[in-house]
Amino acid sequence: MKKFIQFTNKISFDVGNVLFLIFLISTFLSRLNSKIFLMDIFGQLSFQILIFGILLFFILILMKKFKISIICIIVCTLLSIDILNSCNRCNAYLESRSEDYNKIRLMTFNTGLINDLHNTYNQILVEKPDIIQFQETSPEFRTKLKSLQSLFSYSVGLNETNNHFFSSIILSKYPLKNKKKISNYIIYTNVLINEKELTIVGVHLFPPVNQFVLNTYAYFYRKYTKAFKPRKLPKADFGIAIEQMSLLKNLFEKNKQNLIIMGDLNMTATSKRFTDFLNEINLYTYISHKHTTFTWPRFIPKFLGIQIDHVLFSENLKMIRKKTIDHSNSDHRPLLVDLAF
Repeated sequence: MKKFIQFTNKISFDVGNVLFLIFLISTFLSRLNSKIFLMDIFGQLSFQILIFGILLFFILILMKKFKISIICIIVCTLLSIDILNSCNRCNAYLESRSEDYNKIRLMTFNTGLINDLHNTYNQILVEKPDIIQFQETSPEFRTKLKSLQSLFSYSVGLNETNNHFFSSIILSKYPLKNKKKISNYIIYTNVLINEKELTIVGVHLFPPVNQFVLNTYAYFYRKYTKAFKPRKLPKADFGIAIEQMSLLKNLFEKNKQNLIIMGDLNMTATSKRFTDFLNEINLYTYISHKHTTFTWPRFIPKFLGIQIDHVLFSENLKMIRKKTIDHSNSDHRPLLVDLAF
C-alpha cells in the first residue's frame, strides 16, 4: 500500500512532465505523412497541437518547471515555423485587381445527410454561387435539390438513383459537357464560361478513421440531429483515401490548365499529406492563418475547428475571396470561394 501511494504521488508530481512528453510525441507525429490512420490524425490536428503546446508552456510556468517550459516554447516556435512554411502552394491569392479577369463563384457543402433544404436555399439566394458541389446528400435532400433547376439548369449526379451518400452532386448555372462519374466517388465535368472551359472535379475523400470511430461519431451525430440514417455506413478504410488521391493524380497528370478540384478532402492545410498532395498533383489554393475558414465541426466555436473542405486549382487561377457560411443543421459549414482566371 505504501509503495502504491508513493507511485501515485510521483505520477501526480510529474503531471507536467507527462503532458510535455505527450506534446513532444504529438508534435513529431504531426509532421509525418503516414499511411497509418492514427498517425495521420495527428497531422490533421497540427494547429490544435500548437495551441496545446502554447497553453502547456503557461501551465509549466505555473508549475515552476522552467527548464521544460523553455524547451516547450522552443518546440512551439519550430512547429509554428514549419506550419507556416510547409505549404508553399497555399498562397495563390490575387493581389492586383487592375486587370479584367473572368470570375467564378464556387460553393462546396457537405450536407451531413440533412433533409432540410430551406436554410441552404436561402444561403444560395444570398451568395449567388455559379457552381455548387454537394456531398453526403440524403435521398430526400436530393429530391428537394431538383427544385433548384430554375437557378441551376445543368447538373451532374443529381438524377442518379443509386447515388451513394459519399458521392458528389454538381449544380451549375453554366453549360456542362463531358460529364463523367468515376469510381471511388469522383465526378468531373467541363463548364463553359465566357468561352473559357474549366474542368470541375467533385470528390469526397474518405476520412482517416477506423470503423469504430466512424460508427461512434455517426451514432452521436444522428442522435442529436435530424440527419438521415443510411442503411449501411461505408467501410472505413484509410487506404481508400490514398487510392482516391492516386487516381486524381493519374487522371489529371496531363491536364493542369483550368483545373479545379473541390469537396470534402478530410485533410487540413497544416498536414503533410495535404501539402504533399498539392505538390504531387501540381495544384494551388489559398490559406490564411490570420483569417481562418474552419469548416468542421460546425457545432463548436470556429477557432477550435479545422478546415477539411477545400477548393484546389491550377496555377493560372487565383483566389479572390474565401469564406465559410454558418449553417444550422449540417456538421459542416459551406465553403464559398471566388476564383479569377
